[in-house]
Amino acid sequence: MSFLFHKKTKKVIHYIWAVVAILVSLSMIFAFSGGLPTIFG
Repeated sequence: MSFLFHKKTKKVIHYIWAVVAILVSLSMIFAFSGGLPTIFG
């Protein structure tokens, strides 16, 4: 488990969390707006 506290891994985990947060917020927006067809058509 010590690799989790390595500086490089911390950075990677930070980026992964950022990507996950963006994906979740985008899916929330799509879910509440009624999906992709309403946005692009």
